[in-house]
Amino acid sequence: MGFSKMRQRFGYGAADMASNLIWPMICTYLTVYYTDALLLDTAAVGVITLASKFIDAITDVLMGIVVDKTDFKSGKCRPYFLIGALPLALFAVLTFLLPSFVSNNNVLMILFAFITFNLVSTCYTIVNTPLSAILPSLSSDQKERNILVTFRMVMAAVGSFCVTFFALPLINNFGGKKDLFAYAWAVGIFSIAAVVLLVFSYANTREVVKPIKEEKVKLKDGLKAINGQYVLFVITMFIYLLGFAVKQAGVFYYYNYYIGDIGSLKVEEIISIQALVTSLSMVIGQLTIPFFCKIMGKKKSAILMNFIALAGNIVFIFCGANLVLLCVGTALVWFPLGYLMGMRFALLADVVEYCELKSGIRAAGILSSLDSFLAKLAFGLNVTVMLGLMEIGGYDANSDIQTEAEKFFIQLGFVGVPILCVIITIILLLFFKFDKQLPKMKAEREEKLAAKAN
Repeated sequence: MGFSKMRQRFGYGAADMASNLIWPMICTYLTVYYTDALLLDTAAVGVITLASKFIDAITDVLMGIVVDKTDFKSGKCRPYFLIGALPLALFAVLTFLLPSFVSNNNVLMILFAFITFNLVSTCYTIVNTPLSAILPSLSSDQKERNILVTFRMVMAAVGSFCVTFFALPLINNFGGKKDLFAYAWAVGIFSIAAVVLLVFSYANTREVVKPIKEEKVKLKDGLKAINGQYVLFVITMFIYLLGFAVKQAGVFYYYNYYIGDIGSLKVEEIISIQALVTSLSMVIGQLTIPFFCKIMGKKKSAILMNFIALAGNIVFIFCGANLVLLCVGTALVWFPLGYLMGMRFALLADVVEYCELKSGIRAAGILSSLDSFLAKLAFGLNVTVMLGLMEIGGYDANSDIQTEAEKFFIQLGFVGVPILCVIITIILLLFFKFDKQLPKMKAEREEKLAAKAN
């Protein structure tokens, strides 16, 4: 039986689904574990996450170099789905477990938290840098790449939904948000599923597109492939992701302390409804990627989606504890987010190819690692920004009721920061040029190859 496109689409999507069974737990619940279970000071948590980004800067670039130097028979990227599967699952559990064993010693707690957070982050890099770098090798067809990205993002949304919908009930079932070991049990369940999905992804993807030059790329040569359009791309994506990441970091605090119960609905039930609306909206957004790309192109459709996200965030300013408006705001924010998360990877593949055609060097690993680092920096700064605002407002982890000042700063992080980031993203998107130049450059290359063949 032949290796079908559909098989590869599901295989590619499975890897990101695996990552999204683990990373949303890190982004959404690790901070809660630190502040509400371990009772660590918010300033200490902010320092842990931000300081870890300096290690990420090293590991991400190193992983990019490793990918570009890899020459396995099974490919340059996909072997790392298999290599990273068990370490990622193991350290995900240890991140929520080891600090609990020294909860009576503040120094050791901070030390263990720092070490385990960096280990799980490094394992995530081992899997996700190749996952981002592999797309140009899976297909040279732009339409097929868009479809592959759609499968990736839909399956990632399913993974993220499982965490958002089931994590809190699991945590409560194992002892509640203040229990020292409840989080480890919950992430352990997701980690087992992640290993299975990564093995499936390895078995069901193939790297078929070869680079222009078959050679191992050195770091200094890979850096030569960088140009102004790539720099603009990574800065734009960083700002866009920062707004999303700060919002994600604030979900638990926003609904628990700013919204609270609505009538007979408890906070846990409201978060579950929000998770359902979030996931459905993201999936619908991701499914529309081929449609909007066809009628508007990637750049114009990305700008449109940012305007929709801006409208959704504005709804949160005025909705209060109105469940209907909360759902409307959630849908308007996460529908374009689903689209833009997928579009980000499609644009990354395009800009990597653009850099290759400009320089003659395919440095997909290095270029993807730089993008991956900035993405993780956004998810490090998100905690620093959110907790920094909460610290200003006077957050008290021992209290189930926060002051009006604290509620204001939670709202500022959950709504204000995303609005600012969306506006800046729209402005930066206007300066993208590689989307128009790439088709012409590919046509010129094909003409040169045809001339040489004759």
